[in-house]
Formats: sequence, C-alpha cells, structure tokens
Amino acid sequence: MARTGGLTRVLIGDVRGKGLNAVGEAAALMGAFQEAAHQHATLPALAGALDRSACRYSTQFLGVDDEAEEHFITALLLEIPDHGCVARLTHCGHPPPLLISRGQVRSVRSPPAPPLGMCVLTRDVRTSHTFPFGAGDTLLMYTDGLVEARDSSGAFYPLEERLALWVRCHPDTLVECVQRDLLAHTGGALRDDAAILAIRRTAMAHAAHLGSELVGSDGRPMAELKHR
Repeated sequence: MARTGGLTRVLIGDVRGKGLNAVGEAAALMGAFQEAAHQHATLPALAGALDRSACRYSTQFLGVDDEAEEHFITALLLEIPDHGCVARLTHCGHPPPLLISRGQVRSVRSPPAPPLGMCVLTRDVRTSHTFPFGAGDTLLMYTDGLVEARDSSGAFYPLEERLALWVRCHPDTLVECVQRDLLAHTGGALRDDAAILAIRRTAMAHAAHLGSELVGSDGRPMAELKHR
C-alpha cells in the first residue's frame, strides 16, 4: 500500500512458480511499487513501470533459467481517492476483486490485460476501470490459490457464494471467516499459497480499514497486516 497525492494505492500480485526465484521476484515487485506509486499520475502508467521493472529483473536474474520466458506476475492495482465514492482498478491478468455493497456481492470486472513481466509484448494495452466504492463498501482482493482450492470431490472453493454469508462482517472478521471456511473446504491442506485482502471505505476522509491474510499451502497463516 502507498499513500500519495490525496489517494491510496494498493497492489496485490501473484508470482508464477515457487522457490527462491519467486521470492526474489515478489520482493523486487514490492520495492518497485513503493517507489513508482509516487511517480506516475495514472494506474496504467504505474502498471507500465512495474512491467518494465519485472522485465529488467527477469533479464538480469533469471536469464540462465530454462523457464525464464515463462516467468510472469499477475497483479491488480487499486486506487482509492480520499474524497468521493469511487475507486479505480487496473487489471494485469489477475482474478477480479469482489465488491460487497448494500448487502450484495458482485465481481468487479475491468478490461483484461497481460500479466506483468511478459517481455515479448511490444505495446502497453492496460487501462483503468472506475467503479462505485462508497462508505461502508468492502472490496476483497485475492490470489488464485483461494478460488482454485479444491475439496475432496475436486470442487473449487465457491468464494463469491460464501461471501454472501458474511456481507455485514468487519474486514478483519471477514478475512478470518474466509480463512477458516477455506481450510474446512480443503480439509486443512492447500496445494498453493493464498492471499486475501479486504478493504472497507469508511465515512471519514483519509481513513480506511484493511484486513489481510496470507495462508501457506500447509494451511497456516504466513503473515498478517492490519492498518487503520
């Protein structure tokens, strides 16, 4: 998360693969975001800067990897102005977030665009999508490890359906409910890491509440962030 010029910018991403290469790519992306978030006026421009950074990292550090050309990072960039009742989103090949508003859950779709680090692309096709985000609304951002988790019969975790049960929950409670329900769905074992980030707009300017959880493939929380 980064604060700049009367707005808050948020990044969630998912690096393809595992191991030290994935850890290095994730750390490089977060560092690039914290710097570039203050330098670009629009989310598409910020996404372009992050894409170039990911490509530089891939060329410099992954060039000897036989699968270097297959390294990429799916991401969502979110921008929440302090004033007004909207937010903006730029999609980089990542699962769309879910919006809880007035007791209803819906997917926030935006024009699709390639993930970050696809260095073979010659032009940037990313855009931003503005959607209503008023006081009391909650936005849930997540990685595909959440919605691709399966139960013993092979059924995927029905995130949107389950969120309807917790539309009035505080973001912290919402994240905890999703985590417990996800582990119950999978029998306590995940095949992939999963990250969840819940953001609620409050009635006060400059204020929001975030609840997030990173869950490892062993089912245990990896990290936790609380921000007021």
